[in-house]
Amino acid sequence: MALSVDYNYQWMLKLIRKNQAGGLSNIEFQYHWNDSQAAYQDDLLGRFQRNSNSKEGINTGLIENETIMTKLMPFVKPIVGLPVASGKATKPADFQYTLALRINGTKVFQVDHDTWWSVQQSVIDPPSIADNSYYYTEYQNYYSLLPTAVTALDLDYISTTTDVVWGFLPDGNGRYQYDPSSSVQPLWDNNSCREITKRALKTLGVSFTDQDFETFGQSVLTQGE
Repeated sequence: MALSVDYNYQWMLKLIRKNQAGGLSNIEFQYHWNDSQAAYQDDLLGRFQRNSNSKEGINTGLIENETIMTKLMPFVKPIVGLPVASGKATKPADFQYTLALRINGTKVFQVDHDTWWSVQQSVIDPPSIADNSYYYTEYQNYYSLLPTAVTALDLDYISTTTDVVWGFLPDGNGRYQYDPSSSVQPLWDNNSCREITKRALKTLGVSFTDQDFETFGQSVLTQGE
């Protein structure tokens, strides 16, 4: 079972040696933790993934690393029959990264923006529904597809992270008590949760004007410690 939002909150309080009343509120925790998990996902998706002098080049991306792909698996989502109108398919609201597109069970090949015209005019392998020959170019919030007559496609993608929420109910003295039923739990595996919590100390250090927190959080980012 993944580490709960309460576990991560309590652990952060212990790391900074603060109690709930005088140190870090649940709302502040959510801000820092959610910011850090989004940045962590960006890192896994390729911001810092590099390969030196190999045939893959310098930027390998998440697909080149099975460990990274496993960490991102909670955010992998499939859509069957995404509507296409006039050659355009709108991306889902929680879209983050394209994994695969298929039409009629056939791969849709990606085309660079500056070669789109050559695919349209190709006489060797032109876009064709009859031949199951499909192409796409990606834009900010939609895909442009060839041939334009297609009406639906299947999409596998990485979604954005889900913000955690530390839900609570007041006790008899008006103090917050953790309530799992109204909480939103992290989707990451346990090791990722621990790293995100430690990363959050960097922005927390800025908030508390504490250089030790900030330095430790930065070391986790650069050295993975």
